[in-house]
This record gives sequence, C-alpha cells and structure tokens, in this order.
Amino acid sequence: MKTVCIMGGGLGGLMTGALLAKEGYRVTVLEKNHIIGGGLQSFRRGEYLFDTGMHVFGGMGANGQIRRICRYLGIEDSLDIEPRCDTLMDADTGERITLPFGREAWTKKWSRSFSSKLHVDGIEDTIKGYLDRMYDITQQEPLFHMRPTPEDYVLPDTSTTAKELIDGLTDIPLLKAALSYLVVFYGGHADSPALLHSLISCAHIDGTYTFRNGSLAFAKLLAGVIEAAGGEVRNGEAVTAVDTAGRRVTAVHTEAGTYTADHYVSDMPIARLLDMVPEKAFSPAFRSRIGSAPYTMSAMTIFIGLKPRTLSYNREAYFSGHTDADMWRMEECAEERWPNIVFALPCEDKENPGYASTITAVCPMSYDAVERWANSRTGHRPDEYYRWKERMVQQAMPLIEPIGFEVPLKEAIAFIDAGSPLTIRDYYGTPRGAMYGIHRSSLNPMQSSLSPHTRLGNLYLTGQDVNFHGMVGTSLTAILTAEAIAGHNVIVNKINDTIWKQ
Repeated sequence: MKTVCIMGGGLGGLMTGALLAKEGYRVTVLEKNHIIGGGLQSFRRGEYLFDTGMHVFGGMGANGQIRRICRYLGIEDSLDIEPRCDTLMDADTGERITLPFGREAWTKKWSRSFSSKLHVDGIEDTIKGYLDRMYDITQQEPLFHMRPTPEDYVLPDTSTTAKELIDGLTDIPLLKAALSYLVVFYGGHADSPALLHSLISCAHIDGTYTFRNGSLAFAKLLAGVIEAAGGEVRNGEAVTAVDTAGRRVTAVHTEAGTYTADHYVSDMPIARLLDMVPEKAFSPAFRSRIGSAPYTMSAMTIFIGLKPRTLSYNREAYFSGHTDADMWRMEECAEERWPNIVFALPCEDKENPGYASTITAVCPMSYDAVERWANSRTGHRPDEYYRWKERMVQQAMPLIEPIGFEVPLKEAIAFIDAGSPLTIRDYYGTPRGAMYGIHRSSLNPMQSSLSPHTRLGNLYLTGQDVNFHGMVGTSLTAILTAEAIAGHNVIVNKINDTIWKQ
C-alpha cells in the first residue's frame, strides 16, 4: 500500500487525506495543535460552544461542491448543517435587507430594495447582469462545476479585477458598495481577481450554511475517513524539519519521531514550509517571490455568551457596517474609527431551541494593529495588549448591538471574550494572522501563483495558499492535490459517478 504523510491537519490536509484514503493510500496526518481542524477548530467556554472562524460557507446545496465531495466520501448523511440568510445592515441609518438563496430570488430582492430607494430604472437588469457575468466567469474553472479538467486546459484569465467587474456594471456608489459585500469571505481588495470574486460569490449566493454542532465536527468526519482506511491523525505533533535528497523528500521530523512515506503533502503556510526544508530544496527566485507575497486580512473575533432564553434565534448572518465603509479596504482604518464592518453570527441554544446561545462577531483588522506585540505569545502578552483589546471590543459593540433583537443586547450578555490577529497567527500558524492565506492579485498574478506540484518530485501543496480561498476553494484544491498523486481526473470522475448512480 502506498503511503502519504500530510503536514498539517487543517481543512486542506484533512480533505486531501480523506480523498487519498478513499483511493487506497495509507495516510498519516501530523497536526501541530492538540485539536485538529486548523480554521475549523471549535472550543468551549463552560457550556458555550464557539467556532474559531467565520464558518458560513457555500458548496453545501443539493448540487454543491462540498456536498458532492462528502457524498463520495460517505459522510454526507453525517453532516449536521443548517441554511443561513445574509442580512445587511447600515449601522448608521438602521436600514437593512435580508437576502434569500438562489440567483433569481437574490436578484429580485436586491432589485426591489434599490429600486424603491434610488428611484432609478434598470436596477434589476444591472443586478442580473452582474450575476450572469460572474457565473460566466466561473465557467473558466472546470472543477468549480465538478467537470474533469481537459488535457489542453488553459489557466483562467485573472487580469480583470473584482473592482473592475463591479465598476463596469453601474455608476451608482451605493449599489457598488452593496454588491461588493461578499469580499469579506476572501479578504478581497480592489486588485483581487474577478475570477476569485466570482467563485466565492456564486458559491455563497447559491446557498450558505453553518455547522449546528461546531465546525470541528466536520474535521472529525474527515479524520474518520482517514482512520477507517487504516491511516492515522496525530495531534500535537508539530513538524520541525523536512529532509530532502535528490529532489525528493526523504523524511519528516517531529519532536516525537521521524516519519517516512512515498508521498508528502504540506498543508502548512508555504512560508512555514520553506523554513523547514533545506535552503537548496527551492530556488532563491521562488523563495524571494513567495517571501514577498502579501497576505490577506486578519481579524479580531469577539465571542459573546448569552444568558439563557433572552434572545430569539433566527437563521440570519449579519453584516453590519458604517455607511461610508470601503469594502475594498475594510480592515484599513484609523484605530479610533475601527471597525468599518462586523460580521455577526448568532448560534442556537441546543438546550433551548428557538433562542440564541452565542454570537460570534468577526471584525476585519490589519495585522499592523498588533505588530507592536508581535514577539509575544498567547498567555504571555503585556497588560497593555489586554487593555487595547478591551477597548477594541467596546468600539465594535455599536456595530453589533443594532442587529435588532427584541431586548437590548447588553442585557443579554453573560460574558465576552475576544481573539486578535495574534491569536489567529499563533493558533492557525498563518503569517500575519492571515485568514485566507496569500493574497491573490490581478496586478501581479505570478507572485502568488502556486501549484500543488513542487520541484521536489514527491512533495505536494494543499490549503489556502494554493488556488482559491475559503471552504469551497480549499476543498477543490484538495481534489487537485490528491489527483496530483492519484492521477489526472481520477477523483473528480468518481465523484461524478457517485452522483450519477444515485
């Protein structure tokens, strides 16, 4: 039996490992944290359960990308998910709009809202044109539609930016701002490729979901596929060094021991991998290119525990921002004005159905805000840092409080905790606390262009630094990485065959 050693047990590593385990490989996953999942980690504060990240995700509709993969892996029936609707709120005016699933319904709701507000003809045609254009752009990426990649596959055109895509549709500033809200799901800037924007947005508009029992449950399902096939997932085993010889990896070291395999996959941030391999394993040009690549935004995440039976629960996900918030620079603002926007996600109390138990609020933030404490570690930061963090939480509350529950939010709060970009950096292991890995830019596409293949013949890459961001992007990249080992189109054809048989 061929063997695979995967360095990193985040979504990319676990999904790649599960796909390879399904193909008959014996997989060993090495995860540095004591809890698997990377960005899928969940944690408890007493009776309260929180996800560490912003886990509203697409790809789980009846024909969604992640659902198809889960069906193939045999874990579809074990998914415990629920649909969510986006509610956009202007924190300054109190105006709000709740958006339904699906292209047609999404278009009509936007159209009615803006037509009554702006009294401008042609709004529905503009919004429909925006969605049509995005869905056309996604056709450049066969795997997004779970189509086999042709032998003569041409890399998609990424020269058009997301901002150019939107600016080319309308001159109305308010409409431009509204249509760009989905950039929060990939940390987009004005130079982000229209292709990336379209893939993330279309997956989201087709239907978004959350995990009812925490995102860690999904990581455990993937780990279960690996273990059922005879593999293992080893927590608390941080990779410390990677040996190479003759353009191949020969061994991986952790403090607990040494691991050898036929194939190796890195789910670590590429910058961290480069620190572990011998310097000559990758060219100076490659190291320089990746070393200078910018990273996506970070965030402060605020975890709110609620008193029992105080706030009613609904299935809405809230985007609350100031009227003049610039979505293309959502994390960039003076400290005294931070934050520009907040994404707030209430979760249901399992003991008291119909009521919310927690609210997780993700507030985009630049890593520069915490650079002064960059040499500190969790549990050993100076008092100044904690005073700053408390001040930032209080500044964010005015964007969370107007969500519109039946009682003032302050009266319902049992406790508040928060994590900063330093928390993300230390727990996820991502440079500068990046939420979505390396930033993709239409202005310099080669700087951030990574393939699952490397110059080391048996070393492959997976995760958010490769291909596209988010849960859908990372899952599709896992297919590319697994097929780099198992064979071209081997897995995607089997995924489609599984659907056809049903």
